[in-house]
Amino acid sequence: MNGLELKKIKEKAIEELKRGLKKNLFAIVLTGSVSQNTHIVGWSDIDLLVIVKHLNFNVKRTIARIIMDLENYSNVHHGINVISEKEFLYPIIPQTSLEGKTLQTLVGLKNYPNRLLYSKRSVDLNKIYYPNKNGIKSYSLSNIGMFLLRNRQVLIKAREDSVEDFKNLLKKEIRASLTITKLAVQYFTGTFQEEHREILYKAKLLFPDFNFSVLEKNFKIIHKWKNLKNKRELTKIFCRTDNYIENFTHYVFEKSKK
Repeated sequence: MNGLELKKIKEKAIEELKRGLKKNLFAIVLTGSVSQNTHIVGWSDIDLLVIVKHLNFNVKRTIARIIMDLENYSNVHHGINVISEKEFLYPIIPQTSLEGKTLQTLVGLKNYPNRLLYSKRSVDLNKIYYPNKNGIKSYSLSNIGMFLLRNRQVLIKAREDSVEDFKNLLKKEIRASLTITKLAVQYFTGTFQEEHREILYKAKLLFPDFNFSVLEKNFKIIHKWKNLKNKRELTKIFCRTDNYIENFTHYVFEKSKK
């Protein structure tokens, strides 16, 4: 997928969200790999944060329909989070009300204003919530625990009716392993992190007594993702990634006590 194709997909998302949400749409923020220019065809999603003036049941269902239309148009998964204008500008308890990915998006927007794809009116980026060092550490550690529990629930409850279903589960698992590593680096440095390759390098420096070979193998797997079809091979990747999540999470929790 070239730059022009990505541009068309982003423009289509803006068009459909404006049409579906009308005056209730406040802003659209680009996030994830596309915003970092690290998009990988066959692996990466189109990630957006949608901000609305009023968030209710009908709005949530409208966004669900829009996502389905966008995915049918592009054949690319769209990861869309939604928050209200008030949460965007004046969150009351941000570490609780703003899910980790959303908080990362807001921080990224302050550092990279061009990620604001659309806004109904001029937005003062200085008003967007930005946590202090203690806030970063607190939210990062709690989100590591959240990802660990979420991963367990996915594996306990998920069905695997086809190889494609199994691959989709594995994709979530690999992404969780990368996110947990990023959060650990954030906790021990007190600064936000973005690009996963840089995070692996920093993690090796911060945690020299931990083996990160699983992540190194997974980076290679990501680049040949479309060609993976063998269930036995996928299961091996699944097992070692799950072990990494369990072992690294407990390693970080023990280290955080010291």
